[in-house]
Amino acid sequence: MHSAHARRSLRLINDSGAISAASAWLRTLGEHFELGSELVFRLDLCASELVANIVSYAFDDEAPHTIALDLILEPQSVKLIVADDGREFDLLALPDPVAPVTLEEASLGGLGVHLVRQFADQVSYERQDGRNRLTLAWPRPGRRDPSASRAPVRRGIERRRQHTVGFPLQRGNGSRIARDARSGTERRALGFISRIGLFRDVPYALIEGLLAHCPQRDYPDEYVVLEPGVRNDNVALVLAGRLRVHLDSPHGNGQPGDYTSIGAGECAGELSIIDGEPASAWVIAEPGTRLLLIDAHAFFSELLPLPRVARNLLGMMAARMRQANHQVIERIRNTMLLERLQSEMRTAEEIQLSMLPMRSPMFPEHAEIECEANIQQAREVGGDFFDAFFIDAERLFIAIGDVCGKGMPAALLMMRTLTTLRSEAGRRQGQKGHLERVMERINRKLALNNDSLLFASLFIGLLDTGNGNLRYANAGHMRPALLRQGDRATLLKVPRNPIAGIDPSIDYALGETRLGAGDLLLLYTDGVTEANSPDSELFGDARLLATLDGMTERDAASAICAVRNAMRKFCGNRAPADDVTLLAVRYLGRN
Repeated sequence: MHSAHARRSLRLINDSGAISAASAWLRTLGEHFELGSELVFRLDLCASELVANIVSYAFDDEAPHTIALDLILEPQSVKLIVADDGREFDLLALPDPVAPVTLEEASLGGLGVHLVRQFADQVSYERQDGRNRLTLAWPRPGRRDPSASRAPVRRGIERRRQHTVGFPLQRGNGSRIARDARSGTERRALGFISRIGLFRDVPYALIEGLLAHCPQRDYPDEYVVLEPGVRNDNVALVLAGRLRVHLDSPHGNGQPGDYTSIGAGECAGELSIIDGEPASAWVIAEPGTRLLLIDAHAFFSELLPLPRVARNLLGMMAARMRQANHQVIERIRNTMLLERLQSEMRTAEEIQLSMLPMRSPMFPEHAEIECEANIQQAREVGGDFFDAFFIDAERLFIAIGDVCGKGMPAALLMMRTLTTLRSEAGRRQGQKGHLERVMERINRKLALNNDSLLFASLFIGLLDTGNGNLRYANAGHMRPALLRQGDRATLLKVPRNPIAGIDPSIDYALGETRLGAGDLLLLYTDGVTEANSPDSELFGDARLLATLDGMTERDAASAICAVRNAMRKFCGNRAPADDVTLLAVRYLGRN
């Protein structure tokens, strides 16, 4: 429960940033002291109007001046005091605006100080020691005295009613208008406009006058609304239809990713208005497009000073940037950021690949085996990994895995998995139970330190090069292909186990087989068998086994080349959607 009494102060310099700073300060205090959305809106609106008026009109020189804001909370009331040392100005002395007799006499703008009088329950002014001091007051939410009069609120409502332009109206030529003659389409358009993202939480009364005088235009199909190098003077709100944004030409190359769409409720042209530069892209109207055009002067002088409009605009621009692709990055000329990101990704790729045993052949000093590997990443950094190393003079540890996901998160988990795997496999242990303990420790470490909820499929094996005995564990990974000397290729029989990193308590079942001299074992990731042809057909297990059967040379290097060539022919020019990793081990025996 907050204290019944509190006072907070803010001191601002009379520049363009003062309005947004005051707004943010009041909204923060309103949330902290639980003042309620209605009162926070009134405080925000009044402070924004007053600070904007002081910044624009209070001072004759360009020297910095201080604007003082004090928020005072009392048991039954909330007060906002705004003070400045500018020229004397008593807004209470201003007459109420007179309702226009004719439509031509109805003016836009200039009502900010009157809004303050309408949205504050009590207003008082004094000139003290060369400073203007304006005090606004409201009842404190949830603390109103039941016996207190509600007359000030009713008077505020009556004042707002008195300022409403009424019918009948008389035109300048003497003709009379008995009722509002705006069409239903125009009324529906204005109602739709008030609900779009740019005007979210903005009182309709604050924007109705401006928007009612902005032209609405219908555009034919393929009409060029904006053109690169041509000055743009309007922010275009899409009321109906859709706009396409092309970078290279008015109609692009027809590919789906060649353009960006701007639909109903969104706006175009705001960037060129804000930075003062000509348009940087082609903006093309699609069938049924209707736009409302807000000229640059009205946009800057009447819309952006409204705190919620400015905040909504920043939110819309931030959302676009989050969804931006290569075209948007080029359009906002953020090449330095793109180059830096690409450099960091290349560095990450180099670090990742440097962790993998890429030399060929891997173990020239061991005549009893051949070991070759190949990896092709779908992105600069990926989630596939493999490893092969001797844990003692005769036992070869092999592993291949695939972390779920792509990009940097998968790459980080991949490096962590690889580091854990090497650490656990290299521990000094007896042969009995070694592989079980390695698998269980890897799974437990991944599951207990997995804030991103990622996981990995994994196949690990321990090959005794003295007798060809292979013990292995499979955690939800692709079954390796086994090509025995003088026989056809088959998939290795493996126990069914869940993927690693989900449940730290899993006990993994092991499989075992014996390799004879000349037998070849091919480990691979799902990027091989799930590769797509131009017709969206999968490469599949059967095609992989047939590729191995068709080899004339059955060494490890030939197996890698045969599979890669078969995939290249099968996929054509289609880029790989997933990482492709291959690890081939051929056992030659002691002799």
